Amino acid sequence: MAYVNIPVSSAANTAFSCILDGQSAQIKLETTDYGLYATVNYNGVEIATSRLCLDRTDINSARYLGMPQALFFADLQGQTDPVYTGFGTRYVLCYGDPQDNGGTAVG
Repeated sequence: MAYVNIPVSSAANTAFSCILDGQSAQIKLETTDYGLYATVNYNGVEIATSRLCLDRTDINSARYLGMPQALFFADLQGQTDPVYTGFGTRYVLCYGDPQDNGGTAVG
């Protein structure tokens, strides 16, 4: 599976829905003084609750809950953690299996 880039609006706090692997996903991103946090609901199951978003670190650490692939932010210009002001340009939200060599390279 190639990585899927999920569009994210450049807002400090945002929530949106998308379809990943044929299932509904709701993603809420919150910016605090300590970083960017994600809450993810996949097919009616909470996958991550206020999980700190770090560069190329899987937000989906509990695959047994049903979301089959990795969900992570990637810095296209270095290795810094995501900041909402760079969504869509410097920081992209990706979904896919990082072990899949057939995937599209990120960054």
